[in-house]
Amino acid sequence: MIETYELAVIGAGPAGMEAAISASENGVKTVIVDNYPQVGGQYFMQLPKTFQADKNTQTEFKGKKLESQLNSLPVTKIQNTLTWAVFKEDNDQNWLVGLYGKDTPKYIRAQNLILANGAYDTPIAFPGWTLPGVITCGAALILLKSQRIKPGTRALVTGTGPLILSVNAHLIAAGVEVVSVCESNQILPKGFRYAPTMLKHWPRIKEGANYLRTIFRGKTPYKMGWSIKEAIGQDHVEKAVITKVDKSGKPISGTQKTFEVDLVVTGYSLTPNTGLARMIGCALDYQPQKGGWIPVRDHNMESSLPGVFIVGDGAAIGGAENAQLEGKIAGTAVAVKTGHLNANIAENFIQQVKPNLRSQQQFGILYGDLFTPQSGLISLATDQTILCRCEEVTFGEIKQAVLMGARTIGEVKMITRTGMGNCQGRMCEHSVNNAVVEALSSELVTHQSIGHYSVRPPLHPIPESYLAEAHIEVD
Repeated sequence: MIETYELAVIGAGPAGMEAAISASENGVKTVIVDNYPQVGGQYFMQLPKTFQADKNTQTEFKGKKLESQLNSLPVTKIQNTLTWAVFKEDNDQNWLVGLYGKDTPKYIRAQNLILANGAYDTPIAFPGWTLPGVITCGAALILLKSQRIKPGTRALVTGTGPLILSVNAHLIAAGVEVVSVCESNQILPKGFRYAPTMLKHWPRIKEGANYLRTIFRGKTPYKMGWSIKEAIGQDHVEKAVITKVDKSGKPISGTQKTFEVDLVVTGYSLTPNTGLARMIGCALDYQPQKGGWIPVRDHNMESSLPGVFIVGDGAAIGGAENAQLEGKIAGTAVAVKTGHLNANIAENFIQQVKPNLRSQQQFGILYGDLFTPQSGLISLATDQTILCRCEEVTFGEIKQAVLMGARTIGEVKMITRTGMGNCQGRMCEHSVNNAVVEALSSELVTHQSIGHYSVRPPLHPIPESYLAEAHIEVD
């Protein structure tokens, strides 16, 4: 028998946890599903139970407090489980959610969905980016924070945004020599006009100041307007070439510098994880300063599909505090929708939350303006550079597809198989989209007109035998 819930929350990071708490506190029968063995997501990432730390950081303390709230409520938790598909059932009343994990149900039903899928590092293609030893900021932080693994001995950190400062600090704390931190955007003097906004976010200022203090104390070169150009090596990265880039992100000739390294960490901001939203047909809009393709939502975080709410960085890049507030609003809205909460009481609560939400949204505007990766970074790639690493499709092959008449990313996908591999396009869509714009080089061509990859189940690779058994069960 398939269990039915009034609400299924997919993702147990800051947004998902707050959504589940708000809904359950108001009597909504709620289940929360996550692919990690512990709740918290990437932001409130917890140490494995076999590890012990002398003391918790402020972020870890907040995460444990939120987990305690969640555990005190009758929320069903399904962890260490992939959500591989969501289907609308024939009766149009429920969503059927396909799950894959050890000792977990193959399906659950839900009247409403809150998608809190978070975000992932935006990959930028450059020669050598597929070499072992070239990793993203997210991967580096998982190794350093939750696994206590030192990923290299001599590193280059490159990208844009505060995350590269955080990674640098954690690398240095782990004993890794960082040869340079390259911020690809020119954030000064433009950043000065956001001083009033920053003063409203004192904890973030303190956090950033601590990261900068680590840079200065370690005498690590911090270069604005610079990016990696190439990673060089045979079986592993051995050298990194950096270059100055112009305001559009294109490399400036004659500015190259080379370092001997065994680790390159890249972090060119974040991309919302919209796979499930695309799969079920939520309307999307292209807004690069919010991460790229983002779902269209109303003031209650409800998408274009009734009963489907999307919150946190999986809807638009805005940070953990913004994600938590959106989760509270969506969870409250579901409580109203399911008849557990009076609409006037809910509206009063949401009005209390709105001022803080507006403040967080202002910070999101600051972040997007200063740290959106420039489209000209696609110029780092050569014709031989692989853009889609799953199917090993090069920049040159993308250009050839355009010459053959492809004008959308879907047409490029049909000709070249980009986006058809294990990652379902998460690692290549940003680069392929920019590559098509670059290849067409017309003012009439926009990222909106080129479009985005379509997504079909399964969202993640799962055994064929499991799919066969799941088909039998749902029948």
